[in-house]
Amino acid sequence: MKWMEETITTTVSMLTSMGDNKSDKIDPSSPKTCESPAEAGCASCGQPIIDRYLAQVNGKQWHLTCLRCCICTSPLERHTSCFLRSGRVYCRQDYGRTYGAKCARCCRTLSSSDWIRRAKDRVYHLACFACDACRRQLSTGEEFALLDGKVLCKVHYLDGLDTGSASSDDGDDLRGNSKSKRVRTTFTEEQMAVLQANFVLDSNPDGQDLERIGNLTGLSKRVTQVWFQNMRARHKKHLTNKPHSRQRGSSITSVVEPPTLRMDQPDMHSPGFSSHIYYDSYNQPSTPMETSQASEDMLQVTRMGMS
Repeated sequence: MKWMEETITTTVSMLTSMGDNKSDKIDPSSPKTCESPAEAGCASCGQPIIDRYLAQVNGKQWHLTCLRCCICTSPLERHTSCFLRSGRVYCRQDYGRTYGAKCARCCRTLSSSDWIRRAKDRVYHLACFACDACRRQLSTGEEFALLDGKVLCKVHYLDGLDTGSASSDDGDDLRGNSKSKRVRTTFTEEQMAVLQANFVLDSNPDGQDLERIGNLTGLSKRVTQVWFQNMRARHKKHLTNKPHSRQRGSSITSVVEPPTLRMDQPDMHSPGFSSHIYYDSYNQPSTPMETSQASEDMLQVTRMGMS
């Protein structure tokens, strides 16, 4: 919905006084040459407005002393605008704190100058968008998961799947049920390049090397180990289907390059998994974020005219 801002305008009242009296107060019993907009009374206290100046907001009139923020009670006569919501008046700061969008992690109000991250329908401060498991701040374009309101980097998301699958498998064995279906792991081009380069050097790395490769690729040690196991199986199958060619009179065996693995497309049915995050700022540099429609009225201060 469009977000409106109402002007607080200072205008001149149409009430007249007797003679040439220039006082700031007008006798309500004095004759009137025309109907005054203040005759309807103050929108706050309901009393007639006989002051020289009055404030007009969205077609209604206030005593200058009555036009105040309903939260901080600060007078708004020197403000250029205010917010009206459900008949209550707010200054800009209190309206933003009350109805503005808040960070999903720290719950502080997001201002127009904050850089933010968006994850589905949630909004975060840039510094607040971090993995709940390792507290690492996530980068632009990095894959993440949003599970039960928690942000997880890809490594800890996959670790959680491995743990959950193992627990599910154990329970299914006890109950005689079939094992749960595992979620397919996807790899980026950079990760594949590192994995294949290390496979050429050593197709069966030890635990220390697996941990080192996992740190280079951002994958867990278990995922890295499974990749090498699958790669060795494919390599062995490839060699079985295509026997080694030997040159006559030579004991040198031709080297068979490991087959290039096709990168799987992201599984759109993986629970809670998102493929991208966003890095942007608000497009409203002068207004607080809001969660529902409200109007901000421009203030008008009216001067009581004398005749």
